[in-house]
Order: sequence, then C-alpha cells, then structure tokens
Amino acid sequence: MEQQNQQSQPPVFNPQGQAPQPAPQYQPHVTASPIMDPVTAVKTCFKKYIDFKGRARRSEFWWFVLFVFVVSTALSYVGLITPVVGYISSAFSLAVLIPWLAVLCRRLHDTNRGSWWVVLMAVLIVGYFGSFVSLIGANYEQLQSVSSGNVDEIMEIAQAMANSVQASPALATVMVVCVLGVMLLGLVLLIFSLLDSHWQENKYGPSPKYK
Repeated sequence: MEQQNQQSQPPVFNPQGQAPQPAPQYQPHVTASPIMDPVTAVKTCFKKYIDFKGRARRSEFWWFVLFVFVVSTALSYVGLITPVVGYISSAFSLAVLIPWLAVLCRRLHDTNRGSWWVVLMAVLIVGYFGSFVSLIGANYEQLQSVSSGNVDEIMEIAQAMANSVQASPALATVMVVCVLGVMLLGLVLLIFSLLDSHWQENKYGPSPKYK
C-alpha cells in the first residue's frame, strides 16, 4: 500500500536542475506616524541633550538642523553690527553642538547604522585642528609681530606658514588626509541622514516612525 501511494505522487517539475525558489517572506503591515512638527522636534532635541542612544526620524533631525542654521545665521549677521551679539553667537554654537551630535547619532541609529561614523568624523576634525595648531605654534612669534591691517606682514606670515607645511611632509599629509576625509564623510553622513527610517525594531530601539 505504501509503495502504491509513493508511486501515485506526481513528480516535482524542476527544469534544468534549478533549485526551487524560496517562498516570499511575510512582512507585517506597518503604518507611518505623522511628521514631527518643528517645535516638537527642537524641544525633543534639547530634552535629549546628551542622549546618544535611541533613534530619531528624519523630521526630528532636519527640523533641528534648520533651527540651528537659521538662528546661527541671524546671530552672525547681527554680530557684524554689535560685537556683543558675536559672543552670543559663539555661545549658541557651543550650546547646540552636543545636541546636534546626539541627534545625528540617533538619526544613524534610525537607519540601522552605528554612530562610529560620527566618532570617525570627530577624529578627523581634531586631527586637522591639531595640525593647524602645530602650524600656528611654529610661527607664533611672527604672528605676534603682525600689525593690524598690515597686508604685507600678513602675506609674509602666510608665506612662512606655507613654507612650514612644505618643510614638514608629515604635517602636510595629515592636513590633506583630514580635509579629504571630512569632506567624504560629510557626504556619506548627508546621504545616511536623508534615508528613511528602518521600519523594524533594531538594537537601538523601536522605530519612531513605523508602528
């Protein structure tokens, strides 16, 4: 009886020995939450001032970036007229640096990427400014002797700094690598920040957009 049942089963059609195609994976139905409004986005970023964990959707990140850009630009223009506002502009830039880095890390987490991209960017920026400070230190005495508005002396200092860079190939290499690296990573981070939220829950937490 078992032999008859086995013989009655139709053969599996498999042309040219191809492997059977796997069944499509089931994807649950998800709905997107409404876009975060500007006020809520800015409040959220300041509320999570030093929170580098979790996830942030595109609207939260870009509304905060727009807020920082508008306020910084306005303070910079006013600071050209009133020096006191210039100090306020510098203080504002320092105040929003940490929450900006925090929301950038959360935005990367939202696309299922690690925040080590931001750490690498910070290392390159520190490397560039460290090299620049070394360059300033090598010509510090000449910089002190520069008279305000004296174009000839400024050109001489610029030439001296250029000669210092040429005399130290290692310093020049570090500066060039850091500048190119910052430009490339800036482009990569821009692309990542424009991507949509990863709809699934990942190791950084549930999706702030898809429910």
